[in-house]
Amino acid sequence: MKKMATGEISVTETEVYLVENEFPDEKIFGYFNFGQPTFVINDEELAKKIMIQDFEYFMDRRAITDSSEIRNAFMTNLKGAQWKQIRSLMSGVFTSGKLKLMFKHIKKVGENYQEHLDEVADEGADVDMKVVGGKMALDAISTAGFGIESNSFKDPENTFRVQALTLVGAPGYVSQLLMVKMVFMLLFPWVAKVFNFQISDKKAMQFFTDIVRRTFKHRIETGERRNDIIDQVVDEIKDFKTKLNKKSHSYESQFEKDAGMDTSDVQDLKDSEFSDETLLVSNTLMFFFAGFDTTTLGYTMCCHKLALHPEIQEKVYDELTEVIGNHEVTFDRIQDLKYMDMFIAECLRLNKTFNAHERLCTKDYKIPGTSFVIPKGRFVRIYVRSMAGAEGNFVNPGEFDPENCNPKNNPSKFAQMIFGQGPRNCIGMRYAILTMKVSLVYLLLRHRVVRCDKTNDKLVLDAKNPTVFKGGVFVKIEKRA
Repeated sequence: MKKMATGEISVTETEVYLVENEFPDEKIFGYFNFGQPTFVINDEELAKKIMIQDFEYFMDRRAITDSSEIRNAFMTNLKGAQWKQIRSLMSGVFTSGKLKLMFKHIKKVGENYQEHLDEVADEGADVDMKVVGGKMALDAISTAGFGIESNSFKDPENTFRVQALTLVGAPGYVSQLLMVKMVFMLLFPWVAKVFNFQISDKKAMQFFTDIVRRTFKHRIETGERRNDIIDQVVDEIKDFKTKLNKKSHSYESQFEKDAGMDTSDVQDLKDSEFSDETLLVSNTLMFFFAGFDTTTLGYTMCCHKLALHPEIQEKVYDELTEVIGNHEVTFDRIQDLKYMDMFIAECLRLNKTFNAHERLCTKDYKIPGTSFVIPKGRFVRIYVRSMAGAEGNFVNPGEFDPENCNPKNNPSKFAQMIFGQGPRNCIGMRYAILTMKVSLVYLLLRHRVVRCDKTNDKLVLDAKNPTVFKGGVFVKIEKRA
């Protein structure tokens, strides 16, 4: 598409432009995405079929692979039975019980964050919440995922943070040609294998691979436990066969129930093409890739809404004082912050950084009630903005209002699509929300977020780097009396 190719709109805005300007009334239409014929689904009932009911036709996603075995073993890159095998393995890592064990690590980062905010408030300078939120998210991942204690607030140029920002392609830490390289490799994936190309910086990837391997070896040799992601993945690998043989499943929500799948055909891990160590390293790293920028962006949008809606900020704070007040911040008290849950969900409902989920059609699929067939091998993009703003899905869909996500108002669970739906949903959803809640708790217990001269009314992604907002997300942090 010309506007995307010339940089007038970002890759993430492609479907928005097409739906709003070219095909506003079509339930399904097509265009070429990175050279691939792609269908866009703009119909809620059809989206439910593709993502849940008829999932067997759309089990796979676009694989972003290169010459790195570690990257190629990411669960997001696997297909068919192999994906199902690793999905079954990883699904137990982020249960509420496992997150409760990890909580102490994230809490410590929150305390560091609160101390940093005290200094920021004393300085009175405008602060970009994307930057400070990124430090919070990164330190939480480093300790909960890699067993590394870091404090990016006091030492922003620590080796872990520099290598992490290099790995994810953050501005100032990677070549400006990264996006061009990624597009080229998406169009011609065979080139990566022939010429030994890697999407991520090789040194940064090796840095993190070595950390996980050393930690894995140390834990096995010493029996030491931190109850972090590495420990949880090790446990899941050990218990994998027993888990598959279980006849009944319990689900913590409808979201998880919709993600349930038949695992009777899943093979033992010893039959995988990847070793236990590779699976451990790869999927610990995948947690970093999938969780860092997404959690940062989500938290940044929450902070922006706090500044724009001080009356809602006070409601969030009032609940904080009632539930936590002067008591210790605990996992259970965090779970009791129900208005904060509604606030975060509403921020994510109106999220402008994400517009579509992609699936790959694995066998010819006839659209129900029509004669139209989506051929095997075609990509399908499920457009989410229409559902998030549809009348009937929420009580006040056109406005920012946390009551839209109040369970008493019967919001559409399917239309809250930021974490996907069905078996290919985001298994790290609970971790992401927990990190955002901890960040908000330590932000608001002692501070207030207010507008400044550089606060933008709207957040707009940079077309050249869709992980960055144009002009930043600047606010002031004030201490509460």
